[in-house]
Order: sequence, then structure tokens, then C-alpha cells
Amino acid sequence: MHGPIQTRDPASCADAYAGILGWPVAVGHRYRPRGGCTCGALQDCPTPGAHPRPGTVPLTSAAQLTAELAVSPGASLIAPTLPFDVIVLPKSYGMAAMASLDRVAPVPCLLDGERAALFVLPSTARYLFGPEPHPALDVRSGPNGWVALPPSHSVRWDTPPWNEQTHQPLPLMHGQDLSLHLAAALRAAGMATAQPT
Repeated sequence: MHGPIQTRDPASCADAYAGILGWPVAVGHRYRPRGGCTCGALQDCPTPGAHPRPGTVPLTSAAQLTAELAVSPGASLIAPTLPFDVIVLPKSYGMAAMASLDRVAPVPCLLDGERAALFVLPSTARYLFGPEPHPALDVRSGPNGWVALPPSHSVRWDTPPWNEQTHQPLPLMHGQDLSLHLAAALRAAGMATAQPT
């Protein structure tokens, strides 16, 4: 039995992401309560304190990541979408889909303000769609995609990507396996979605 991973503690998160999950993670911008995001966009930053910093390199060592955080207190943690794909959608749709998915298997899910992000196997989120992507869904995949991880500003886990008792990584589902659950959530909101091909 292990104690809980403290998802608001940067060092605990660094150990979980790099050490347990083996995810590459970079240190990003940080949020200042009186000064906004360190990117300098002030009121125009869409994700204050929770987006990449140009030129930073993702790290795979928990010790290196902890050392970087020590010199950048309050910085966000940014993971490129290489070991997973991320499906970003409005929080209400995401929570409706999670209520259904929880009866099947736990799916890692982040909440960021009014958005939810579901994690699936890499290069599989595209199987959610038919010929055209659904306008309510945003897929992030490959080396140019990214997601902010807790304890980044305003970001928290609804379902963390590890078993909370054993700390073993959760197996990720194939994107196509989420399609019926997401389609049902969208239909319940009056938004039809194309079936995957």
C-alpha cells in the first residue's frame, strides 16, 4: 500500500510523471496572481500559467525535472502528446462521457476550467471521427501537441493516470473505444456526431 501522490506538489508530480509513468515533461510558463502569465500576454493569454515556454526540452528524469522546478517555482508542467493522445472537449460533455466510461474502465481525465481532456493510446484519437472532426472536440496528437498537467494553474485530475492504491500506470484505451461514450454524451447535449470509419 502506498500513500497518495500529492498532485498539488510539484516534486511529487515530477516523480509520478517521469518516474512512474515515464512521460517526457517540460517546465512551462507560470501564473502570477498579480501579474498574470509569465508569457507577457497579460489579459490575452488563453491558458495563463499552463502552456509551453519556447525552447524548453522535455525531460524524462524525475530528478532533472525536480531540479528545474526548484529554479522555476510555480511553473507549469507540460507534456508533449507522444505517449498518449488527448481529446479536449467541453467539461459538461467530458463528465457525461466519464460517467459512462467509469462503468467500463478508468480513463485518465484532466479538468482545466470549463474543459476536460481524456487520455487515450497514442495515434488512436483520430478513430473517434468520421470524415470530419466534430467541432466540439479537439485532438492533440504527436510531437507538436501538448497538454498542461497538474499542478499547473487551474489544472487538476478528475481521474489520474495511475492506480491510486498501487501507483501503477492505468492502461490507456484505444480512441475508438471511447467513440460510443462520447457520441452518447454529445447526443444528450443535442449535438450529433459522425460515426468513425
